[in-house]
Amino acid sequence: MDRLAGFIFARSKLILALVALLNLAALISFTRIGIETDITSFFGPRNPVYREYLSLTEKYDISESIVVLVEDDDSLLAEDNLLTIYELRTAYETIPGIRDIDSFLPQEFPAGGTMLEVDERFITFHHEELQDYIRAAHAPARQFLSTDENTGIVSLTLSYDADGDAIVDALKRANARHLDVSLSLAGDAAIGDTLFSYLVRVLLILPPAAIALVLLVFYLMLRNLRLTLLALLPAGLGALWTLGTIFLQGHDVNLVTAVCPVFVIVMGSADGLHYVTHLMDKLPLYADRRRLTSETMRMVLKPIVLTSLTTMAGFASLMWSDLEPIHQMGIYVPLGIAYACLLSVFFLPAVLTRIDLPRRAAPPQNQAIDFFVAAQHRKGFTIVGLVVLLTIAGFNLPGLKVVSDPLLFFKRDSDLRQTFDTVEKEFGGALLVLGEIPADDGLTTLRDNTYAEKVLDIERDLERLPGILSAQSPFDFVQRAHTARTGDPDYPESPNEVSFIIDQLEDDGIDSWYTADGLRLVARTSDLTGDDVRILRQFTSEHPELRALTGSPFLYDELNRLTVDTQVKSLGLALLLVFIMLALVFRIFRAAAIGLIPIAITIIAIMGALSATGYQLNMVTATLSAVTVGVGVDYAIHLVSGIQYFQGRGLRMDEAIGSALATVSRPVLTSAFGLSAGISVMFLSPLHIHTQIGTVMWVAMMVSSVGALTIIPLLYSRVR
Repeated sequence: MDRLAGFIFARSKLILALVALLNLAALISFTRIGIETDITSFFGPRNPVYREYLSLTEKYDISESIVVLVEDDDSLLAEDNLLTIYELRTAYETIPGIRDIDSFLPQEFPAGGTMLEVDERFITFHHEELQDYIRAAHAPARQFLSTDENTGIVSLTLSYDADGDAIVDALKRANARHLDVSLSLAGDAAIGDTLFSYLVRVLLILPPAAIALVLLVFYLMLRNLRLTLLALLPAGLGALWTLGTIFLQGHDVNLVTAVCPVFVIVMGSADGLHYVTHLMDKLPLYADRRRLTSETMRMVLKPIVLTSLTTMAGFASLMWSDLEPIHQMGIYVPLGIAYACLLSVFFLPAVLTRIDLPRRAAPPQNQAIDFFVAAQHRKGFTIVGLVVLLTIAGFNLPGLKVVSDPLLFFKRDSDLRQTFDTVEKEFGGALLVLGEIPADDGLTTLRDNTYAEKVLDIERDLERLPGILSAQSPFDFVQRAHTARTGDPDYPESPNEVSFIIDQLEDDGIDSWYTADGLRLVARTSDLTGDDVRILRQFTSEHPELRALTGSPFLYDELNRLTVDTQVKSLGLALLLVFIMLALVFRIFRAAAIGLIPIAITIIAIMGALSATGYQLNMVTATLSAVTVGVGVDYAIHLVSGIQYFQGRGLRMDEAIGSALATVSRPVLTSAFGLSAGISVMFLSPLHIHTQIGTVMWVAMMVSSVGALTIIPLLYSRVR
């Protein structure tokens, strides 16, 4: 410790200059900032579900769909509303990247064996006849118009390489010209657009708010503004360097990595707090700054380094996740915590050697600390509290589920969530399932009446499955055209008539519905669950007329599977890594095992809290158990290190426990409340999923800190 203190004294100016240069580099990297909101970015290139989705969408040059929700107090079949729908459709056709447009307004009207174009003039002079046709004979009206005729949708299919964000912006501009009806957007691209604006707010609001809350908690403990700022400075700079590293690597910020700076600020702040706290405790004892630094390092260096390593291990266990955002969090948060640790060990002491320090005694004990010091003698109280906690958690654990519905990321009162709910209620859902029908002869396969009847029967069987509202393919287009011409509801038997209909369909732009060896199928979903997706997979395997089924619901189901894998792998790996670290540092396996017991209890409490609050496991909350292993064990490390420190000074076990509690309780509780206060900024996020993080982390930090200060003394008191 003397050599480290000497190095810091001799090289303090160099350390400060190096930190200043790195800060400048991090700030320059912000010129490369980017934000990623596409769900497909969650998957690695080797994921089979993602590859199947890419293969099918690229083959037919399509991607996700966007639904425009149209609402009005009057009937949407009124003349002025029909004109509005026509004008909207005309405006949408000019937007690059939109392949198909479907609505309850037909493009053609059958009249005496011929088809008349439905345009502005036709609507003006024949709107009553058009109303009757839509109500009685236009099949898509059942999918795109509500029964009360006050709500309708316009469904847009985007091309494969379309810029979803640019299309959403163009749609907003087109919709803004029609204030006579209420227009809102739903679909994957609408989710991405909303996420983009929300993530900008997260980056601008949450890190500064986290700094402010942690500063407040630290100041209430230290009662010195300058020392409070210095204690938090390593974590703040660590967060800055973390973002700089992300941008310099060419990565964009996403739903998960947007909160990485908050984690670095909150988790990394404990190191600076412990160093400043123990420095002030020893200040009256050592007038020489070098000796003061050396003795402070002797007390806190091992726990600071070890707690940083265990916290890093908890996050690093996420690196093995197959979900890309979680994988990136497993890289960048440990890196940020390492930055904060190095700054706390070198930069913070270098600054403190060059400023005046307040001459005051250590803060007096308070009632909370006295409570934990006395708790070691009230074992029954600790045992009863532990039993009550485990009973409550165990009661709620059976209700825990895995949910990856992207709408659950948003708060209930958000405009996007309300639009999706309306679409779901009236039309079944805004997300589509894509499929492919084998067709060796391409579009001419439609001439085969026998094959057509078989495919149409499969489509109707598909519509009877749970979660599927409707299904259609080019076979349905031919059948509807035949019905409109002849009144016959069956598929046409004449190949010549089918050829005639195909020519008309090609003129209307059906090219995105067929390739040289396949025909595209689209199914609209209605509250599709993970179990429903598994039924669809089984249905596909049993019907050779369906080559594939995929789409956003299948991707979200895959998120469920990967979420469970992440939970199991990261939690097991975090426990193993932390145990090895504790065993190597404490050199006693029993001490390492005792240090993990409060964490095991905390994990059970987290799972029970998730179920009790109805949050369930999702892509983000599934990572919190592993994170808690690395973060929550810090409190156990400080207490066990304190016990070993005072044992080394010759104290008996009970005396060592009491002295360690008296020394460690204040920074442990302050760190826990500071961390929880910092995490509370998640409640300011517009995203519901960040609110879940805040709630669960509050439970984790309170249980792990109080558990460490009560359970570890109980176990150590039985050790001779």
